[in-house]
Amino acid sequence: MKRTDLYICIFMYLFCAFFQHETGKFPEGARHYPYFVIGLLFLLTTVRLWDMAQQYMKDRCVVNDVPETFKGFLPKQFWTMFGAFLGFFVLMYFFGFYLASLVYILFCLHYFKIPKKHVVLVLIVMLALTYFTFGWFLNVPLPKGEILGEFL
Repeated sequence: MKRTDLYICIFMYLFCAFFQHETGKFPEGARHYPYFVIGLLFLLTTVRLWDMAQQYMKDRCVVNDVPETFKGFLPKQFWTMFGAFLGFFVLMYFFGFYLASLVYILFCLHYFKIPKKHVVLVLIVMLALTYFTFGWFLNVPLPKGEILGEFL
């Protein structure tokens, strides 16, 4: 059993508990899909924890793989992507979800030097998937932004 896997399971249980609590604040009709997703995450985490417990019972060993997990860690890359992540939320607040997503995806794909033909394909697929999933299928309004919301 790996120590990082145990940390991930603990994080996932806390994640599920937090969003279970927050979803309880939604109107009754809007709770079904989030409860389904949270339940699925809880179930998958439990299955992983069960597998880890079986492996531990076999080996009676917990491997400290934290140093190996972070070998080759690139702080510059991490902080650049963290900044882009925060920038996404700032852009979303002012310009809305779709424009912020477009800029964020373009930045990430350019930063990781993805070929241009794949960039166009990813942009089209992600924006279409987002629109049809949230706007059409789930009928969830996405943020329009403070600036663009005035014009829409």
